[in-house]
Amino acid sequence: MADPALPPSVAQPASSPVLTAGGIVLAIGGLYFGRDIFIPFALAILLSFALTPLVNWLRRLKLPRIAAVLIAVTLAFILIGGIGFVVGRQLVQLANNLPTYQTTITQKIRSLQQTAPGGGIVEKVTSTIQDLGKEISGGETSEDKPVQAPGPALRGTPQEPVTVRLEPPSPRPLEVIQTIVGPLLAPLATAGLVIIFVIFVLLEREDLRDRFIKLAGAGDLQKSTQAINDAAARVSRYLLMQLLVNLSYGIPIGIALYFIGVPNAVLWGLLAAVLRFVPYLGPFLAALFPIALAVAVDPGWTMLFWVVGLFLIAELVSNNVIEPWLYGSSTGLSSLAIIMAAIFWTTLWGPVGLFLATPLTVCLVVIGRYVPRLEFLGILLGSDPVLAPEERLYQRLLAGNLEEAVELAEDYVDERSSREFYDNVGIPALRLAENDRQRSTTDTSYRRLVADTAICVVREVEDHVREKATSDDEPNDKAGGGRVPPADEARILCLAGRTELDRAAAEMMAQALGERGIGARVLPPIAVTQGALGQLDLQGVNVVCLSYLHPQPQVYARYICRRLRRRAPHVKLAVCCWNPAPGIGQTDALAKQMAADAAFTSLEVCIDQVDAWVTRTPSSAGTSPAHPGTEQEQLEALHELGVASVSGRRFDEVSRKVAQAFGAPIALVSLYNEGGRPRNEAADAAVDPHASGRPAHESLDAHVMAANEVLVSEDVTEDPRFADDPLVLEKGIRFYAGAPLRTRSGVVVGSLSVIDTRPRQFPEPDRQRLQAMADELVADLERQTSDSESHSRMAVPSAGANRL
Repeated sequence: MADPALPPSVAQPASSPVLTAGGIVLAIGGLYFGRDIFIPFALAILLSFALTPLVNWLRRLKLPRIAAVLIAVTLAFILIGGIGFVVGRQLVQLANNLPTYQTTITQKIRSLQQTAPGGGIVEKVTSTIQDLGKEISGGETSEDKPVQAPGPALRGTPQEPVTVRLEPPSPRPLEVIQTIVGPLLAPLATAGLVIIFVIFVLLEREDLRDRFIKLAGAGDLQKSTQAINDAAARVSRYLLMQLLVNLSYGIPIGIALYFIGVPNAVLWGLLAAVLRFVPYLGPFLAALFPIALAVAVDPGWTMLFWVVGLFLIAELVSNNVIEPWLYGSSTGLSSLAIIMAAIFWTTLWGPVGLFLATPLTVCLVVIGRYVPRLEFLGILLGSDPVLAPEERLYQRLLAGNLEEAVELAEDYVDERSSREFYDNVGIPALRLAENDRQRSTTDTSYRRLVADTAICVVREVEDHVREKATSDDEPNDKAGGGRVPPADEARILCLAGRTELDRAAAEMMAQALGERGIGARVLPPIAVTQGALGQLDLQGVNVVCLSYLHPQPQVYARYICRRLRRRAPHVKLAVCCWNPAPGIGQTDALAKQMAADAAFTSLEVCIDQVDAWVTRTPSSAGTSPAHPGTEQEQLEALHELGVASVSGRRFDEVSRKVAQAFGAPIALVSLYNEGGRPRNEAADAAVDPHASGRPAHESLDAHVMAANEVLVSEDVTEDPRFADDPLVLEKGIRFYAGAPLRTRSGVVVGSLSVIDTRPRQFPEPDRQRLQAMADELVADLERQTSDSESHSRMAVPSAGANRL
């Protein structure tokens, strides 16, 4: 905490960006004015990175540190000196041969002038312009030379001018030494400083590292160590890989130039290897000298074409084959950053800065990653994307830039899959839009623009996946691979919870399900309003998925789930919470809060569960509606049957007879209730129909009424339709068989079921007999209704009772 007695500028100096900018300016000034010291030190640090592996290898041979360092430094500078000696000899040889190339160059220039279109025209135009210039300036000609007036000089002998020659005195010995050695003192001094720095950096490497950590770490040893390791790894890898690339570039060029016939091929090969350390400009400079020499040596043009072709092929192979194979990963610098760094360091330190630009900039980028106040260096110079994929997509959606958004999506889908794109990029981008909506930073038009553009991206991705599958299907047709499975009929209903953003997320989920081969349709938020919810078409629907980007969707989802549960008890309800609040809890508890079968926060988990549900449940296409007849029709059919006037003992008697007929402990008659749930009218003592909460058999009966056919589960715990229903499993139900109670008009008003606490077989004859008993019960009720029109009291037909 800052001392309150100090002024703000003194108490918190690190909080001022002006101080940071001032420090950067002072550092740049120090690097410029202190370049005589910093250049040797930077070269020494760079060489120490390259020599550290050799020193470590010598140390593993049990050599002392001083001996290992001296051997490594000696070998390095012997190699550098040898290369310099070879280059010097080649330069001397080239200088001695240059006069012999003058005649060839002159002949080529003359031949170019003569063979060029309109040869000689340039010379004629030039001489004409010169003559005209003399005329305009009053220059004398042969006709009008001025006449010299007679004078004394004409009468005597003309006097010749006297030539005066000034010769400097003979140089002294010290001046001769200064003239020869003076230009060499600066390079020799720099080389000596580099040698000294390299030796001491290698000897005190651990101590220098500890001091840097103490100085820059500010108590955070982890970040300081990571920064040093990262910088060392990147620079060492850059130097090693660049050396291998340059050698694989320079050696073949030197050999090829030798066979082509270019003089001093060794010099040009070494020059190509060294100049390639210079980013972008180095290969061009390396090719310039051999090309010029080819023009001077060969009287024709064949050698020139060979040299140009050689450098073009070497550059293409190096850039497209050697570098990707050796580098594997880049140094972390963008292309623009490399160019700007080369300009910056060349301005500060001259040609040496051009060679040091890339490794020094790599160190700056690493510092920017671990020092918060210098983070802008990593952002400006690094090659890593500064925006996450979801942020990039959200920016394109905000701008309405459909083309770039589709390109980003297709590239991601090609690398991974559409499901991963939606799970990792698409839905997180919509989450950012929802968070902005919660903060009220975007108006309705922007939210609608984001949603509409996102839906268009989904359509384009769907077409892209289909086209890709079609193209892959041709070579894989015989093998049966490479084809997206065709989607079934729309068995999944994806509902948007509240906003257009929820609909975009539902579209993504539907497209991912379709790619899995599961048909799905999407409805907008208006479909779940109070008036429209009761009109939803649930024909053939197995699963309803609610999509929410709101952080707290429990209240909204619970209302919809309860309404849907009353309408279609057999349908699985899933709530997808794409933007859960931090303290929203586990998905199981969340599903219970919303009266849903499951809750998901991940698209992958949601698709897997929906796929499992659909696989367990056979398609109901072509069968009766999910709830045969509307709720009003079912209630009217029950009223016409007069079940309200039937005594409970009548249903108890039917249940006992059915249980005895099948040797089961429990048989139940369940009728449709006004609330949309089956109402139990009779039960054995093993099941308490008046227990608190929803009866355990209710969901089983609801399936029978929805399917409008006999339903049998020989082992409920192994049946995927009910294996995850705790209300069924907690009551100990193991066997269930139910038949629908259908009126003559085909309206299902209830079910007749047989329940056992142990698994059992229920063959097809038993299923037919159970359905016959259910039909007979409804027939008895209908006959009772017809008799009640002529009698004032209810009577149960004895014939029907005997048949039951």
